This record gives sequence, C-alpha cells and structure tokens, in this order.
Amino acid sequence: MRNSFNSKIVPNYRPLIVKDGYIIGSKGYSIYVYDSRNRMIKESKVIDSKHLFLSSIYLLRRFFRSEITNLYELGDGTQILIAKKGIFRKKSTSNRFIKCFNIERGSRPMNLCIDEKDIIYFGEYFSNFQKHPVNIYSSTDAGITWRVAYSFKKGEINHVHGIFYDKYANRKWLVTGDRENECIIAYTDNDFGDLNIVFRGGQEYRTCSLLFYEEFIVFVTDSQYMKNEIRKFDRKTLEITTLGSIQGSGIYAGQCNSFSFLSTTVEPSKVNKDNYSHLYISKNGLDWKEVAKYRKDIWNKSLFQFGSIQFPRYENQKQIDYIVYYGRALNQIGGKTVIQSIK
Repeated sequence: MRNSFNSKIVPNYRPLIVKDGYIIGSKGYSIYVYDSRNRMIKESKVIDSKHLFLSSIYLLRRFFRSEITNLYELGDGTQILIAKKGIFRKKSTSNRFIKCFNIERGSRPMNLCIDEKDIIYFGEYFSNFQKHPVNIYSSTDAGITWRVAYSFKKGEINHVHGIFYDKYANRKWLVTGDRENECIIAYTDNDFGDLNIVFRGGQEYRTCSLLFYEEFIVFVTDSQYMKNEIRKFDRKTLEITTLGSIQGSGIYAGQCNSFSFLSTTVEPSKVNKDNYSHLYISKNGLDWKEVAKYRKDIWNKSLFQFGSIQFPRYENQKQIDYIVYYGRALNQIGGKTVIQSIK
C-alpha cells in the first residue's frame, strides 16, 4: 500500500491521533489537523489562560509540564483530552475545550480508557509515598459527570499507570506501581465491580502499557531498579516469556492493528545508564527491532523532563507503512513530530 505520508519532521507540533491521511495534534494549547499535503489547520483550543501562556514557550512548557498529552474521540463526535491539572471536553459543535474534571492529586493521569460503550475511565497518578487510597474514575455521559468506579485501599498501591481496553476479550486491563507488591496487572469484566489480579509483585510486573494480540499480551517493564525487558504472557496459560532486553524504562508504547512500537526513557538510574531514547517496532508483537535512537538534550532531567520518544494513538482503518512519534527533551527531535517510513 502506498504511504500517505512522506518521511519528514514537523517542528513545534505534537501528534495525538493518527488517522488515514491526516494527524490530529497540538501546538501549545491549541489543536491542529496536519494532512499528507503538509497543510496545518487550527481546529480548537483549550480554555486555560495560565497554561495556555506557559505552553507557548518551549522551556516553560517543559518546566511546568503545561502540555496536552492525550486526545480521544467518542462516537458522538465529542473530544476529550488530558492537559495539566485537568480533563477537558469539547462538544462536536464547539471549538473550545472546557475543563470537565479538575485533577486535585498529581498533574494528570497517564491515559484515558474508552471502552466499546464509550464509557471513559482513568486512574489517579500522583506521588503517593504515604500510600493513600487511589481512585479510578468513570464517566458514562461523555465526560459531563464523573464518579468513583473503584478505589484501592490505603497501602495497596502507589498509583495507577494505565487502563486499557482489550477488544479480543472485551474487558478492561489495569496496571499499577511502583514498589514491592504494588505492581499489579489485572482486569475487570464488569466495569470495576470486581478486579481480577493476574500478576502482583515487584519490578518484574511494573509496566505502563499493554499491547493486545489474540493469543497473548505484551508488556514492557518500567523500572529504574532493574534491567528492563519486553515480555509477553499467554492468555490461556499466563506463562511469561522474555522477548528482548531494552536500555531504559519502557514507559511509552502503542499499537496499530498488529503493528506495535515502544521506546525507552532516559531517567536518573544506577542501573539504566544509557543516555539515548531508543525506538523499537514489531509487526507481530513477537519480533522486535530497533529503528532509531536520540540522545537526551542538555537540560536537567528532573526539572526539564526525562528524554523520551512518545506516541500518538492510531485510529487507522488501513495498514500503515510509516510510524509517527514525538521527541521530548531529545536532541534533533525535541518538540517535533517525526514521520518515518517502516518499509
């Protein structure tokens, strides 16, 4: 199939959703559509005057984390996004994102999960060394109202790394962290009426992403305390197999049909000392190869963000022969979108 995008770098633009023939992304606190003819069209903006200003200046955006990190579309055309200290909602007839949920603990959740019924879920992500209770929130009315769908009790976990919809089993999976016995991989078949824990323990189960295949599920370990690996577990037997080792924490990953991708993050660690973010791809979830790497830039890791390759979500109907990614705190591609052929 012909590639609808030529390989290129798009400056000052962060991809959020990839569709057939165009990308929806952000410049500061505004949403733009970028198409394969190199046209950039502004569609909407986030109503938040403080972070709108901070997001317009590159180093301030990084220092204050004033950025849009995720965007989702519902069946009725409503769009929901994650930005600093809030979940924001835009009706299909509007061009303004209005805050619909104020994040009181932490900066933002790692992701939203939208299931087959357009129910939205997210788990709290905040520094929680005291191990306070942690909530999972849900909305059944396109983000207008929210309720607590499930709560981890005091002492159970540190925070939620992500919630993911599994189309093969029609269930939601959840992953948590960070320390011993706080790392959980679990699922629910009844909208968090019950939580079925599949794995629980230490760093060997610490992950931020799950990649779904018909017969197995892939996860990438995310730990500063051990050498990290790409792993899978069999859906029937739950047997875990190591598919390869990586140079740093595997925080970011994604999937488009059978094609999957992940990156390593450059963060302070006595174990993972590599100063590059590495990009890996797989066409079947089993065989992984590195296709790019970028060095961390000169700015302090803790103050100005860890170096990482980050990914949009894919909603393509057609098979793709390119990958789209974003550089955060990296030389060459920092603050830029990369479109790269994968032939």
